Amino acid sequence: MTQSSGWPDGPRGHPLLGHLPELRRDALGFLRHTRAAYGDVFPIRFGPREVLAVAEPAAAREVLVTKAASFRKGRGIQKMEPFLGTGLLTSEGEVWRRHRRLMQPAFHRAALEGMAGDIVRATEPLLGWLGEAARSGEPVNVASEMLHVTLRAVAAVLFGTALAEDDLRVVERELPPLLESTTNRVRSLVDWDLPTPARFREKAAERALDGIVNRIIRERRAAGGEGRDLLGMLLAARDEEGGGGLTDAELRDEVMTLFLAGHETTATLLTFLFLSLSRHPEARERAQAEVREVLGDRTPTAADTRHLPYLNACIQETLRLYPPAWLVPRQATRPVTVAGVPLAEGANVSVNIFLLQRSARYWPQPDAFMPERWLGQGRTPDAFMPFGAGARMCIGNHLALLEAALIAGLVLREYTLEVPDGGPTGLIAGVTLKPDGPVRAQVRRA
Repeated sequence: MTQSSGWPDGPRGHPLLGHLPELRRDALGFLRHTRAAYGDVFPIRFGPREVLAVAEPAAAREVLVTKAASFRKGRGIQKMEPFLGTGLLTSEGEVWRRHRRLMQPAFHRAALEGMAGDIVRATEPLLGWLGEAARSGEPVNVASEMLHVTLRAVAAVLFGTALAEDDLRVVERELPPLLESTTNRVRSLVDWDLPTPARFREKAAERALDGIVNRIIRERRAAGGEGRDLLGMLLAARDEEGGGGLTDAELRDEVMTLFLAGHETTATLLTFLFLSLSRHPEARERAQAEVREVLGDRTPTAADTRHLPYLNACIQETLRLYPPAWLVPRQATRPVTVAGVPLAEGANVSVNIFLLQRSARYWPQPDAFMPERWLGQGRTPDAFMPFGAGARMCIGNHLALLEAALIAGLVLREYTLEVPDGGPTGLIAGVTLKPDGPVRAQVRRA
């Protein structure tokens, strides 16, 4: 396939498969090598589909902020719609703007303050399990434990006490296969929807989750709707520009989106955080000392997290090195230029957050874990955007950071997680960024 007119040079690739073989083998290694050879803006091909990769702050800002009106969500995100419906992640245009207006107040920092207690309570089972592991000497699978705790946290923040333990067990059982099937659909080059056993399993999982979510929405609506959890705030939200509140179907789509976006990404962040702290014991000891000094034996609050500068620096540095949402795909809805490169209507562009945040041009020693770089030093604008940028920046960014700080602080206050031999060093770049192997840690009392 010939290169689009006016596009920069890039690697040749296979005539039919494009760069899929290299991307399947080692996506991040291939992308880093290509950036080194061709610069911060370069084309790659997924089979016949050409994509302009962007790893430069000014160009990223064009796509996500200044020229955002010329783009829609990319093809991969569009393929999540069968499960997520028309929630914030997948919707476009006026539907997205209305939902964002209605939902934004529920995600302001002040609104999240009251949810800290729910997150702390959701972390208590994890602390108990880590205590058992410390006594028995059995290693824990860090990624698995972080998935459990963040799922419980997002369920508590969404539903408060409305989600019974039996319901939570169903969510824990059914959400992972849906996440896996969604990932496979996003990565597939074809859009077939065949009646395979996997597809039947996916539909069964979706029905089970829909049954729980729709039942709780009906019950809360019948009871008057309001509450201090996110669902209560969304039920009470009214559009100041008219149009009333969210319908039950719209609430379902937003709840499913929050489950997906607020669960796995935060779990991945915490997994990489504990892995990084294990590799840098001096940073871990400093974070533990800060947590003990600030929290003492008290139950932490949202206000406490603002007095943990070093722990927050560790979290920010983890987000820089390992952004869970490492790629932001977009599709041009009209002719537009990015970094001087002409894009026709329908052209695909991806903002590569991973490459952007590991550029030696903007980050000294870009591959090193250096939390100190977040303690008062100046940084290049738009060289750090783990939650995206512009109007479509992740609405749950403050919630994710609050969750990460509370969960990490509670764990570090009581326990040390030691990953033997440094743990897995490779990365898997799927829909989210993950370690290329299990992260197993020995637990001991701090």
